[in-house]
Amino acid sequence: MIENLINNLKGELTGELQNKFNLQPDTANKSVDLAKDNVLHELKQRTGGDMGGLMDVLKGKKAPADSSATNSIINKYMGDLTSKLGIPESVAKQVAPFAINFIMQKIGAQSGSLNESDLLGDLIGGGLKDKLGGFFK
Repeated sequence: MIENLINNLKGELTGELQNKFNLQPDTANKSVDLAKDNVLHELKQRTGGDMGGLMDVLKGKKAPADSSATNSIINKYMGDLTSKLGIPESVAKQVAPFAINFIMQKIGAQSGSLNESDLLGDLIGGGLKDKLGGFFK
């Protein structure tokens, strides 16, 4: 569900990164993919415990900038932009907060009645299905 929401806004965010930060189309596209990977990774890391603050952001009850989880995503993403895509650090420091806040706000606006069990099912369910190899068909 979250991955689909991010995929649906990929074109819009890619365009924003090109316009606001003068990223080349390919770099902007890869930047959005990295942002998605970072958001999903952080969500999966938190499925065992601290989901409350992140759920508040995803439900639009809390600003992304007020969340330690969001700040963690931004910091890791900033490093990925420079190390994996070669984006200068000065640009990455602008792109990372913009892209992650954009994603979190859009998810919040589109998720509606998203609850923690839906999110956990989405994040863990796919992985468990893969690991169990269709055992519960």
